[in-house]
Amino acid sequence: MLTIGTSTHPTPHHEALFLLMYRGNVLTTGELQHYLVTIDQFQPDAQSQPVFCGEWHGKDVFACLLQSVPPRFQEIDLRELLFAQDEAGYYLLSRARQLATWESDHRFCGRCGTSFKKKHDNEHTKICPKCNLRHYPRISPCIIVSIRNDNKILLARGIHSAVNRFSNIAGFVEAGESLEQAVVREVKEEVGLVVNNIQYSSSQPWSFPHQLMVGFLADYVSGEIVPAPGEIAEAAWYSIDELPAIPPPATISGQIILEQIQRIKAEG
Repeated sequence: MLTIGTSTHPTPHHEALFLLMYRGNVLTTGELQHYLVTIDQFQPDAQSQPVFCGEWHGKDVFACLLQSVPPRFQEIDLRELLFAQDEAGYYLLSRARQLATWESDHRFCGRCGTSFKKKHDNEHTKICPKCNLRHYPRISPCIIVSIRNDNKILLARGIHSAVNRFSNIAGFVEAGESLEQAVVREVKEEVGLVVNNIQYSSSQPWSFPHQLMVGFLADYVSGEIVPAPGEIAEAAWYSIDELPAIPPPATISGQIILEQIQRIKAEG
C-alpha cells in the first residue's frame, strides 16, 4: 500500500518513482501496469511540477502532469487503468491524479492572485506569501447509493454512458447538506423515487478530478421511475438474477451493488 504519513516531503531524486499523466490520461511504457517509471526514463519539462504522493514499497513516488508525451510512452485512459487495479494500485493512481491536478490548477492565490513560489515542507498546502491564505487539495464529497425494492435493485444509465452500461444513482453533496440528505435529494431529483433506511457502506476516492465517493444502501418507499431530463437516459428495476452490465468490483459502485445483492440473498 501507499504510505502517506511521511513527515517531510522530499524533492525529486534519481531513486524515486514517477507517475506521469498527460491530458488526464496515464502514461505507460507499453504495458498496462508499467505506469511507475524512474527519472531516467523521461525528461521533466519546466511545467511538470512533480508533487510528492508518498512511499510505495519503500520508494518515494511523485506525480507529474506533462505538457507532451515523451518518446516510447503510450497514453492509457485513467478509468480503464483504475478498473484493472487491485486496491493498492487503485488508491495510488487516485491519489496521484488528485494531487497532480491540484498542483497544476493552484499556481496562484485564489484570494489575491499572488503566484505561489514555494511548497510547504511537510504538508500538501500552499501558503500565499502575501495574504497568508492556505490552499489545500480540494476534495468534493459525493454520494452513491444502491436502492433495493424487494429482490430487485435500481440501475440507471447516464446520458453520457455507453449503451447497456448501468450503475447507481450518484451526485455531489450540496453546501449545508448532510450525506443522508444528499441521498434522498439526488434519488428524488434523478429518478423521482422516495427512499429510506439509508445505511452507510464504504467510501472511495474518485479522481475525476477530486471527488470522494461515499457509498450507501437504501430501500425503496414510493414513487414511479421518472428519469431526469439531461441527466438520466434510462433507469429500471432489475432482478438480482438478471442484471445488465454493471461496474467492476474495483469501483465503489460495483461494490455496493454486490453488497446489496448479498443483503437480499441473506434475507432470502
